[in-house]
Amino acid sequence: MSARAIAARAALVLGVALAAPLVGRLDARPSQDGAAPRPTPAPERAGDAPQDAAAAARLAAAWREALELDLPGEVLASGAWIETRADADPELAALYARALFDAGQAARAASILARGRSAPLILVEARIALERDELARARALLAPEPGAREPVRFPAADECWLLLGRALARADELARAEPLLVEFVRRAPFHAETPQAWFLLVDCARARGDGALALRREESRARSAEWHAYYRARRLQARANPKEPLPRLGLAQLWLSAGELERARAEVTAALELDPRFCRALELAAEIERRAGHVQRATQLAVEALGCDATLVEIHLTRARLARDQGDAQGYAAHLARYRERGGTKDP
Repeated sequence: MSARAIAARAALVLGVALAAPLVGRLDARPSQDGAAPRPTPAPERAGDAPQDAAAAARLAAAWREALELDLPGEVLASGAWIETRADADPELAALYARALFDAGQAARAASILARGRSAPLILVEARIALERDELARARALLAPEPGAREPVRFPAADECWLLLGRALARADELARAEPLLVEFVRRAPFHAETPQAWFLLVDCARARGDGALALRREESRARSAEWHAYYRARRLQARANPKEPLPRLGLAQLWLSAGELERARAEVTAALELDPRFCRALELAAEIERRAGHVQRATQLAVEALGCDATLVEIHLTRARLARDQGDAQGYAAHLARYRERGGTKDP
């Protein structure tokens, strides 16, 4: 099953259902009166080539997200300059070529890919070969040089492990595919195609007759697919409502659930920049800082959140955890009691 088919299935099962309630709340949300990673990038507009490495990295991140969300037109609209710049950054050229192919312009994509033999360009060429079921070509592009110690041609590129694993699995060489896919999910748990890798790993375990491992992997696949369905929905909402903080809050919650505190902080900061009195974002920010071990900052944010909205519930759990973390048994019991009184059910 292709990556696009896996994503479509996840979107149908979860993404669409999740998107509608949150979008509905965007208009209904009442006004609240009472060195981190960059947050999800905004859509790129038409422009010229980036002037420095930092600008190129930002553009590459925006283009990768556009492709993950099946929006190749965004890349094409802001990257037309690549077709007249033979010296374009290889990463950007590769992403642009992929967008051309996804948009049905294979010949133009091929002309970009023919410019050189850098890793990004070769990886896109291999991806296109897989899309066309040209397995021998994909394997030739991704296999290591004779005598190489690593099992893939570009071991530093997570995508290389995935693509060669996919090619081998599709050729029914599951025993050879399995270690590559295991390495991919270890390296890239939040990659858009990680659910697909877990799907293939389930097949690998079943082929070996290891039902227990297949079941554990199926559970991992389901968790990954659910997380990515939420992540896709929230990013689309953030793009559709760039001035609304609520989708940013949803993204922060997702990253916090995954234990990615820096990414969670980046998104909740973006939400508060849009609305400094967004009480639920203050509430979540307090918990993020608590988990990061920043007791003073977490305490300050907790006080601000309660001052913003005295009806918040989760903030009392955060305050209970802060008291527990500092050895304050009495404070812990008091805050936990308040949390339970307000209907909180989570374990502290």
